[in-house]
This record gives sequence, structure tokens and C-alpha cells, in this order.
Amino acid sequence: MAGTVRSSAADRRRPTLWDGGVALLILAAALVLLWLLRPVPADRLTAEVRMDGALLGAYDLSELGGRTETVELDAPYPMTLELRSNGVRVAHSDCPSQDCVHTGWIGRAGEQIVCLPNKCIISLTGGADASANDFDVVAG
Repeated sequence: MAGTVRSSAADRRRPTLWDGGVALLILAAALVLLWLLRPVPADRLTAEVRMDGALLGAYDLSELGGRTETVELDAPYPMTLELRSNGVRVAHSDCPSQDCVHTGWIGRAGEQIVCLPNKCIISLTGGADASANDFDVVAG
């Protein structure tokens, strides 16, 4: 009888010119997406401190220059914030879990530090263009 039938693709072992073109097209599309989704550097960062939903203070970090400023918060568990031109952190807190202290420095618009025992949220706002990031959620 007849032998096994093999397709012409099974005989071919080396990539063709079309395979290379498809790979280049995928690479170009990936580079375009990376460029479009790059983070936008913030011109003016503002640290907003809210406790139990009420705004306690807003600090313009761009006005600090290179110096560090500390802010004492009168809360159920006293907190100390450290502000710099490139970010903010909770330097000390008397809360039991210390999650806010362990968060460390935040330095991009949209990032937050949360202290649940104090019901306190420190969030960074601002940037070159607030509408530049059209994302509802950032995960990861």
C-alpha cells in the first residue's frame, strides 16, 4: 500500500522569511504598547492626609526641594510623616500592626499608605496631566 503521508510543513525545518516578518511585527507591536503605557513622571506631587474621611492637610512636595520635613499627626495612635520632594513615608506610628510604617516610601501619583487603626490614608496626587492615565485600577 501507500506509505505515510507527510505534509510539506513537516519537511521544512528552518524558519521562512514570513516567519521572521511575523516575529518582527509582534515585536514592533509590543514596543509600541510599552511606549504608550509608560509611566508619566509627576511634575507636582501633593501628599493628601485624610483621617476618617476628613482632609487633615495637603502638602506640596515639589516645594520642599531637597530637604526633609516631618509632620506629627494627632491621632488615636500618634504618627510621624516624613516628607521629601520625591515622596512620603510614615516614619513612626504607635499603631499595633505597623503596616503603614512597613509600606515605606511612596513617590508616584496614585500611590497610598493606609493605617487602618488610625483610619488614616496618605495618598499622592498630581502629575503632568491627571487625565494622561485613563486606568480605573492598577493591579500588580
